[in-house]
This record gives sequence, C-alpha cells and structure tokens, in this order.
Amino acid sequence: MAPYFPLYVSRSDGKLETVDKTKRTEPNCPTDDQLEGRQDGKGNSDYYKELELGDAREVDWRRKLGGMLIREIGGKEHPGNNYILAALPENYRLYERVKASGGVESADPYLYGHPQGRKKRYRTPGDFFPHVLWLATDETGDPDNCSCKICAPEDLQLFDKVEKTKQLPPEPVKKEAVPLRKDSVTSNSPNVITHPVVVVPPKKPPPQEKPAANTKLPVSRPPPQPAVAPPVQRQADPGMSATPLAEPRCLEQDIDSQYNKYLFRPGELTWFNRGAAWGLSVILKRTLTRNNPHNHDRPKYLVQPLSHPFSHPRPKIIDSEDLLRPWLAWSPPSPTHPGLTQMAGVNYNVIDWKGVLDGRFGGGDIEVDGSIFAAKTVDDSFALFDPLANNTVTTGERIYNGLYFGGEKIWVGEPVRLRTGGSNAGVSGGQVHDVLVVHQIIERLKQNSTSTSSAAIFFVGDIYKFVTVPVGTAEADAAAVAASSSSNRHIPIRLRQDVEYRNRATVPAKRTLSYWKLVQPAARLPITDVKGRWYESSVLLPVLKGAVDFTSDYRRGDIGEVGQWMNARGDCLHSTGKLGTRVGERLAAFGKSVPPGTRISKGLDGGEEDRKFPGEAEVTAPLVQQPRPAVHAQHRQGQGQVEVKGEVEEDRKDVVGVSDGDIAEFVNLDRMEEGYVQNFAEAAGTGFRFDGSQR
Repeated sequence: MAPYFPLYVSRSDGKLETVDKTKRTEPNCPTDDQLEGRQDGKGNSDYYKELELGDAREVDWRRKLGGMLIREIGGKEHPGNNYILAALPENYRLYERVKASGGVESADPYLYGHPQGRKKRYRTPGDFFPHVLWLATDETGDPDNCSCKICAPEDLQLFDKVEKTKQLPPEPVKKEAVPLRKDSVTSNSPNVITHPVVVVPPKKPPPQEKPAANTKLPVSRPPPQPAVAPPVQRQADPGMSATPLAEPRCLEQDIDSQYNKYLFRPGELTWFNRGAAWGLSVILKRTLTRNNPHNHDRPKYLVQPLSHPFSHPRPKIIDSEDLLRPWLAWSPPSPTHPGLTQMAGVNYNVIDWKGVLDGRFGGGDIEVDGSIFAAKTVDDSFALFDPLANNTVTTGERIYNGLYFGGEKIWVGEPVRLRTGGSNAGVSGGQVHDVLVVHQIIERLKQNSTSTSSAAIFFVGDIYKFVTVPVGTAEADAAAVAASSSSNRHIPIRLRQDVEYRNRATVPAKRTLSYWKLVQPAARLPITDVKGRWYESSVLLPVLKGAVDFTSDYRRGDIGEVGQWMNARGDCLHSTGKLGTRVGERLAAFGKSVPPGTRISKGLDGGEEDRKFPGEAEVTAPLVQQPRPAVHAQHRQGQGQVEVKGEVEEDRKDVVGVSDGDIAEFVNLDRMEEGYVQNFAEAAGTGFRFDGSQR
C-alpha cells in the first residue's frame, strides 16, 4: 500500500461535555442506554460502540478527510502523495451504531463532539469536511463562517447569513494563519511514514473570488494572455435563485469535479490509439505520474480493449491523454463482415459470434466487429450507482449520486450537455449548447410497482446558457459585477475556470466576454434530454483539433463550445429519445467483450488493489481462444472504413482478429479525421463533420 503522510489540524472546537437546555451537564456522546444496548432474546439488538484510533473504519474517515483537505488548500504544492489526518480534531469521537435483526447486521457511523451537543452529529466524512476546513483555515474562530450542515443549516445559510454579509463590513485579514502541519504520526495509524514538519499555508477565504492571473494551462496548450476581465456567472433575473452545490460525497467524485485533473474516468468507454489505428476500450484504472520531461502531473490509464467473446487482447497502459478520445468524439464505422452490415443496431449479446468465426457472415476482422457491436451495446445502457436515499414508500423515488450513461460516467454536482439550445451572436459556430448542473439523479417507480425495469430516471438541476457579449457594454459591466458575487459558488469550478481561459483569448482578440447565464433553476428532465458529459473546451479541443490548430484558433479568439465536435448518447443507434437498457452494475454492460474477472477500479474510494497501478510488465490477461477455421481479413483501404494492419503471430495465422494489444490492428480513424469517412450524423443528414463545419 502506498504511504500516507499525516496532517494535523491544530485547532478544535470539540467538547466532551455540553450543557443542555436545563443547564445540566451531559456527556457529548451516546447515552448510557444507547451504549449498553438492548436485546430481545431473539437475536435482535441495537447498541453503540466507540471506534478506537486505528480501527479500519476510523482510519477510512481520516484518509478521506485528509485527501479532501490537501486538495482544497495544499494540493498544488504537494501533488502525487497520499494524506491522512493524524487524528480526528481533539474531543471528536467516532461511534458506530450496530443493529441486528433477523440475522442481518448493519453498522452506521456517527461522529460526536460538536459543541451543540450529542444530537448534533455527523454521518459521513463529506458532512464533516466543511467543519474540518473551517477549523484549519478560519482565523477568527467564528462558527458563523463554517458552512457545515450543523453550523449553517440550509435555511440560515441561504437567508440569515446573506443579510449578515450585507450589513457587516469585511474584517481585515490577519497575517497569521492557523497552520495545517504534516508531521510524524503515532504507530496506531497504519501505512503512515514520518516526514519533516512542513507548514501548509491555509487557503484564506477572500471577500470575493478572483481568477488567478497565471492560471496553469493544460499540457500542449498555448500560453495564456495577460489576465483581462474576470469570468462571469450571473443570474438571469432577480427572481431566479440558483441551487447551491453540494459537497462531494467521495474522493473520486471530488477529484472529477476539479478542472483539468483527469479527462477520463474508470468504467468509461473510450477510443485508444494502437499505433497506426484506433481501438475501443474501457478504462479500468487511472493514476497520476511525473515520469515526463516537464515534471508535471500527467494522467496514466489502464484500458481493456473490447473484442468478441472468444479472445481478448491484454490490457494496455496509456500514458498520455492525447492517445485517448471520448467515445462520443467519433462515430463507429460499419462492420467489416458483409453479413453484419445489416445488423448495425443489433445487441452484441445476440450476435452468432461462432457463426462469424465459421465464416457464415463473410470475411472480416472479428475483433474489430466485436468491439464495434460491444461499444454500441454499452452506448444503449445505463446504470445507477451510489444510492443516497430511498423514499419509495412516501414518494416512490430513489436518489443516487451517480449514473453510468452510455459510454460515460456522470456525478451529481457536474454539468451535462442538453439536447436543447439556441443561437447567439459571437459564439463560434453560431450554436449555443445549454448545460444542466446536476443536483439530483432520481429513479421514480411506477405507481403500485416495485419493478426497476419500468422506472423513469430524471436529472434535477439548474440550466445555464453560454452567453457572449461585447466588452464595454452595460450587460458586460453587470456581468463583471456578478462574477465577484457569491453566486459563483453555485456553478462548478470546471465551468468557471474554462470560461476564464476562453475569455483570456476572446477579450483581447475580439473584445467579447462570455459567461454562464442561469435560465431555469431546479429543472426536472428525463435522462433522454441529455446528450452526455460536458467537457471543457480549453482541455478537450486541443486534443481533438491538435495543438497547432488550437493555438492558431486561440490567438484569433476562436474557442467555441467543444460540444459541436461531439456526438450524443444514442446517436450511433439512431435511438434518440429512448431510455435504453438498464443494467445492474457497470461491467454487465460490457458483457463478454472483456475477459472474465475484469474489474473496474474504485480509485481512491477503493481498497489497496484499486489504488495499485501495475507496471507494464505486470499487466497480464489470459487469451481465451476458440478453435475455428481459417478466415482471412479483408484489407479495405481508400473508401473503406476499416483498415487492418500488422501481422499476427506465426502460430495464430489462422485466427483472424486476435491481437496481443500491441500491434496496430483496429479501426483506422486517422483517415476519418481527414474526411474519408462520414460520421453517423452526416449519414442521417444532420450534425457536423469532423472538421467542425456545420451542415
């Protein structure tokens, strides 16, 4: 297991005892009756127990809190390491409620110690993190500055505190800071190594948020112009109120909410570069590495190529995001076997792959065709994960924290692309793509039904529109004022930093300023109204267009929405508006297109195996082959959509489409980008070409 560096929060407001309403002192922990528990003689019980320092569940809390804390206030200065709180803040204690009924036992954690008493406790590390952040960074010690659910209930946070902010003048910021120290830790915390004392300056909350003038650019991006007018996010009118963003509930969700950290996520369907051609794969793992000339953190991925059921290539390590593409960036080509061309919309699992092996569908590359049909089947699927609440008895609804949506993974708290949009002068391409900032993912069962197969799935969130205005106008001035208000906190940091980057290009070149305008709060939309994930133009366009072309566009101020280069979920099957097929868990969508035993990493939220990234020599996967007659691949070039290259090994010349993951046998999309192959949208008479022009 990788080592964890300890973090110390040197201030605490925790209380072992509190005074109740009758002025009596009481312990700030479960009552004696709760600690003793009760049993009914039938094996049913209900009691609380304290989790000691070093207990696996207590360590898990400290790991998650340490990870969130270092990324919030010290991640840029200390990248690439794992962190853990050396101990919970003083006088905070973690208890577990154990309930057993009918032979089934459950255990729920509760953190006690808040000065408001035993009834004010935290359920998750995500709930407690805002309080830890306040302890580590607030110089005044004023609980009114804490944004946790206990110190700032939602009604007070939205109304009472706004009034206080308006009435009180800002206090001068002191020079001293409450230090967050990294130091040695006791042996009770496993896998923590000693480290010289380092003081990490806390992140001081300024009166208003200002974009950094020297924002770090993505790799292969042009250098930024000097900082100009700030990015803008404003309300559409005084009567509209944006929904506050919820705190991430896990480490993977938190890291995916950050700008330019990872472009791809475990479980996602992607194109990957195999040399002279491109293939289709699923992301298994990811990590950050500094093994590059610039000594920058760069993502590295482990991918599993897709195939037919009888043979699977080995996993492949991808050490550059330039060698990957989102699934929706390109369109899948037609099958290479003539007999499969009329089955383009058929599910991977119903195809007679043995018949394909036996040559009954003509000649072709079975590995290529297996991956194409598997990818389309995945695109048709969806899977809910991380349930948050079950209200089926009262409202018939369940709430989830995330959704695998076709080839992509979507979290609560991030923007998604909508199928609705409008035109707006000044936006490159003349097309505006609205986004929905997701605040809830809801599964609604049919009335008087418990079946999930017929349930409706909804996104609930705020709809924003990308608006561009001339610099110097009254609207631009009002937008600049809105950019410094607290409304920024209602918009994900990825949206904000992307528009900052784009404004640095458009303001000096075109004298235009862009911002995200709220057009409808708390909208409730079926998932069929969503195209897919929203991607930052400043991050993905250099990958899709190439660094040279993007640099030229940047200098001209021509940075439009990357959505015009992207397809939508369901388009490859011409199934726009259809819900698709629900699967119980993500790997079920890939079925036999991946080897048995394939596992998708949980990343920072998983165990040791999820965090361990193998070296290239360690990556192995068995090749499962089925005896079959010789079938020779058709090498189609020029007008064709698939180009098969390379030679198979000597003892496998009669096996078509079998690859070890290193030879360049796959879909040749380089020619697709040059215009040799139309995408599916063009074949249907709508959409954009790969050169980005509008039909």
